[in-house]
Amino acid sequence: MTSTEHEQTASNRDVSGLLDKGLVQFALGNREAAISFWKEAEELDPGNDRAQDYLQSVGAIPSLATLTTDVPDEPATEVMPAVTDDHVEAVAQQSDPDALAPPFSQKVDFDDDPEPGDSDELTVEPVVPDVEISLRDARAAEAAGRLEEALKSADKALKRDPEREETQELVASLRARLSAEYLAELEPLDRVPVLRATDASILELSLDPIGGFLISQIDGEITIEELLTILGTFDQFRVLSSLHYFLQAGIIELR
Repeated sequence: MTSTEHEQTASNRDVSGLLDKGLVQFALGNREAAISFWKEAEELDPGNDRAQDYLQSVGAIPSLATLTTDVPDEPATEVMPAVTDDHVEAVAQQSDPDALAPPFSQKVDFDDDPEPGDSDELTVEPVVPDVEISLRDARAAEAAGRLEEALKSADKALKRDPEREETQELVASLRARLSAEYLAELEPLDRVPVLRATDASILELSLDPIGGFLISQIDGEITIEELLTILGTFDQFRVLSSLHYFLQAGIIELR
């Protein structure tokens, strides 16, 4: 190996080490320290995708989605929805006092041939709130045994109505059941996780802080039990679900 290649390899290790240190600090709640490590890594390797991804995710640098070609001092133009023929027709009806423009979310049926003396009655289908739809989907997926799908729908409902006890209980129940399944999948816990994926493929995963910290701890020697002890202060469901994902995706294997 030439001296240049040695320097390049050392530089790559330095950058990777700084990125991992930043993940650890962020997972521990030290956001500014994490940003400092990631910026240092970006300075050593300008344009490093992983460093930029982490910095964008915490708002330290603007993401590509927020960059525009407009004058910086001018506020970003709000993107308006496309105007359809139905929208135009609705506006035209509203401009006519004799015309009735029903709400877009409701279906109105008219009696074509009303009997003499009958009043014009409207049949309006009730509008189901989005949170109810998400809860219904979660319950259906749970009944079918698709717990991960059920949790996604339940989480969606919880974001829309965080104070609803029914949703809170459902999310907690699903997380507990999935945690038990993931833990059983990892047993016996004295097995050692070993990385199967290459460094390049791991960089493409855009891992969250817990996932990144997990990857940094897998060295081919530490056991699952020891790994869970080290991450005992973290959200155990997220730790177990990350390990489950790594195992299912072939990123790690247990020996």
